Amino acid sequence: MSQRGTLMRLRAAAAWLRRSAAVLAALALLGTDTMAAGAQALDAPRALAAEAAQAAQRGQPLLLLFSLPGCGYCDVVRRNYLLPLTRDGDEQARPVVREVGLAGTAPFTGFNAQASSGAALAAHYQVRIAPTVLLLDARGALLAPPLVGGDVSGMYGAYLDAALAQAQRKIASQ
Repeated sequence: MSQRGTLMRLRAAAAWLRRSAAVLAALALLGTDTMAAGAQALDAPRALAAEAAQAAQRGQPLLLLFSLPGCGYCDVVRRNYLLPLTRDGDEQARPVVREVGLAGTAPFTGFNAQASSGAALAAHYQVRIAPTVLLLDARGALLAPPLVGGDVSGMYGAYLDAALAQAQRKIASQ
């Protein structure tokens, strides 16, 4: 193949890459923030020890949703499973539910009364995938295995119910 033919192919490939990058950038801008589309957010943590103690007084765990902006699976877990827990039934019988950005830097007070962030908390609990839901006791210990990933099989509600029941039994026995 001649140098001219190779050069033309390289230019064509570069043009294709530029167009593809522009399309991907436009799609990313359109879909990066599901919260901007009107989805209701869960409360962010302020003081984890106090929020976990409040939940434990109710006989409930503290649920932490680790999420990422633009994560469709996070939006489904938030909207279909966790937000109803914050609204349904008697307030004194509800778990306390908070949402933490997996890579978040917004400060809040951790279980040790020290400043923390979503990224630091994720590192502590070894959370690497969004969405992940943790069910914690008043000291920050896991009460059930983490719920990792989204609702791809239609069974998320059953998994969440089982984890909640396990957490409630552990809290009752403490």
